[in-house]
Amino acid sequence: MVGSKIWRLTAAIMLVVVASISVGCLSSQQAEEVLAKVEACAQNEPERALELLRSVDRGALRGDYRRARYALVASEVYYYNYIDSDRDTLTSDVAAYYLESEPNEERARALYQHALVLSNAGRNAEAIVMLNEAQLSDLAPHNMRLEALLHRLKGDIYGYGCLFSNALNEYLIARESFAKAELDYHAASTDYDIGTIYMLMRLYAEAEQSLMASLDYCLENDNRDFASMVLRELLTLAVYADKFDSGEEWFTYFERYNIPIIDRVHYYTTRAIMSAYRGRHAEAGELMARAVELGGEDNNNVEYAHYLLARYRGDMQTALYWQERGKRRQDALVLESLEQPILNVEIELLHNALEAERKARSFMKQRNTIIWVSVVLLMLIAVAYIRARIRQKNEDIAQYIATIRELQLADRSLPEQMTNSVNTLYRDRFSELNHLCDIYYDHDGTSRQKNLVFERLKDTIEEIKHDSRRLGQLEEAVNLYRNNIYTRMREQVTKLNDRDLRVALYVLAGFSNRAIAIFVDSDPSSVSKMRYNIKQKVKLAGAADSEEFFAALSEK
Repeated sequence: MVGSKIWRLTAAIMLVVVASISVGCLSSQQAEEVLAKVEACAQNEPERALELLRSVDRGALRGDYRRARYALVASEVYYYNYIDSDRDTLTSDVAAYYLESEPNEERARALYQHALVLSNAGRNAEAIVMLNEAQLSDLAPHNMRLEALLHRLKGDIYGYGCLFSNALNEYLIARESFAKAELDYHAASTDYDIGTIYMLMRLYAEAEQSLMASLDYCLENDNRDFASMVLRELLTLAVYADKFDSGEEWFTYFERYNIPIIDRVHYYTTRAIMSAYRGRHAEAGELMARAVELGGEDNNNVEYAHYLLARYRGDMQTALYWQERGKRRQDALVLESLEQPILNVEIELLHNALEAERKARSFMKQRNTIIWVSVVLLMLIAVAYIRARIRQKNEDIAQYIATIRELQLADRSLPEQMTNSVNTLYRDRFSELNHLCDIYYDHDGTSRQKNLVFERLKDTIEEIKHDSRRLGQLEEAVNLYRNNIYTRMREQVTKLNDRDLRVALYVLAGFSNRAIAIFVDSDPSSVSKMRYNIKQKVKLAGAADSEEFFAALSEK
């Protein structure tokens, strides 16, 4: 009764577990399906993607990869919906995961999103490192848009860090990639970025060319807000490059194309400068009054305009005052910049740190691989050794068993009395060996029992090999029944060593090569060679009984 209850309880628990796993798998699959829909519409339908994203159960996503992919897609949805963030709570884990993954497009997307967050937070050196890592993936021509975005963001960061040559190179690559991807708006906005960098580098002709290309796009596509930004830079260029005729024409664009003025202080100060340059000082004064009313005297555009207006009027003392005031502002900006870490130095340090971490991880992986390979090799060697031992043991067993059957003297024309004497000498040992063989071949015994019998077989043969008493008696029997042949051989052939003499004794006693091999720790073929060498020593010795010795050693 109790057993039945326990069984039912166990079955119920198993059903609950199976049901939980099934529900978990189902919810995880559903979450992945919704996430795939979010990813598909994120770029073209960002608002719908954001709505779908909110329905994804993040907790249902199992595994590091699924959670990392969710964070990647979420960060892209926020980006397309212009939801900027300077906190890396969403993308830091993504970056940590993808830095360890293969250099593919998904990795590049993830690191780009993290770079955006880092850049928004002012952590520009870290952002560049992430972008460089993202560029390890060969995106072109599969995703020219992402390739261009990576370079443009690098250009923005380099420009902010006053590395203008670096910024220009990145913008030019981004411009080319956007053009290949037929993303005209992005190409035009990058023209604007290129123009502003040329301005900072005081390459005014190149700046005008890029800015005019951007302005042409704005006018063709009726993008007035963007056009206002471009015109602001063109008007600044007109003042710096003394292109006042072009500047006055660009002023007409505001009214002609109904373009809004996004920076009125800059607009009025620039108009005031151009009016003063033409000698219309009263008009310039009125325009300056409007600029001061909007931006105050502390505005850098107002200060610079005051300086130029005074210079054009010939009031050099006032011009000098405003020039010194502007210089103090400029010096303050320079000092502030100098207090900031140097961007390229920061980038190099971070790259070195990342490379050191990568090498450390690579070393750990290599070390772990070596350890595992070593363990596997050791296991294989151990298995091979065990198998070899087993094979050798089986061969030894077969050899012992075969030899034991041959330990009796061979049936040949030896003195019968000597044969009987040797049989009597070794009868107890032969009987014991035969008995052990019979036990070994009894398959009812366990493997352990067979091993014990085999070991006893070996021990018995070892005892036979090292039984000096029996060896002495064997020598006496051979000498007694074979006309003292062994003693005469030892005396007449002095070059025979102890091993030669022992082999000769066994041969003279009638043992086979296999039996002799067992007794002298060798193999039958080696015993044949030893017998041959012994006979050669007999020949070379020139002994009186050499023919008798040679014939006895040649017996089969």
